[in-house]
Amino acid sequence: MSYDLSVHLKGLNDSIIPEWLSEIRKFNMDVEVYPGFSFNTHSGFLPFKVVIYDCPNSSLNNIKLMTGFEWFVRHIEVKGKKGTFFTKIFGKQQPLRLIEKKLREAETEISFYISTKDSFEFRMGWYSAATLALLCDGVLTDLQEGIQLEGSQLIRHAHEVVLKDERLINKDDWRVHEFKEWLGEHK
Repeated sequence: MSYDLSVHLKGLNDSIIPEWLSEIRKFNMDVEVYPGFSFNTHSGFLPFKVVIYDCPNSSLNNIKLMTGFEWFVRHIEVKGKKGTFFTKIFGKQQPLRLIEKKLREAETEISFYISTKDSFEFRMGWYSAATLALLCDGVLTDLQEGIQLEGSQLIRHAHEVVLKDERLINKDDWRVHEFKEWLGEHK
């Protein structure tokens, strides 16, 4: 089973990766993304090393874990260009809501596919998507719930859904992976 989120934004470049990770850390966790990660070239599973400090299952706090989610970036054509001279003069178009305007102007779509095979994928997917949308002034779409979020509501909502989800997991039902090393890394 998969939980899907998407983020639409104007542009995306690697210069914001440190700020993105810094924003994710504000969710009571330490996090590192796979070494050499680039928004421009990475596709597929995106691994993170995490240390959680606020997990409802306290036995999972303060240990190094590996988690992640499937990540795909797609460049999209900007819709709704300026229009013709006549539509500007005679057209009676209604002004767009802020979310609609951001979606129409988006140049990049990032898809987050979150699996239930790891209990912290939901946390990492939501926190990664929400902070990226916030930093890049984008829109996050929760495809399961049929909602779209932007601005300051992103962080509040992400925190609420993650903690609510984690509180529903029974102590013996947590599926986690201890961090040993990054793939391809030899000690």
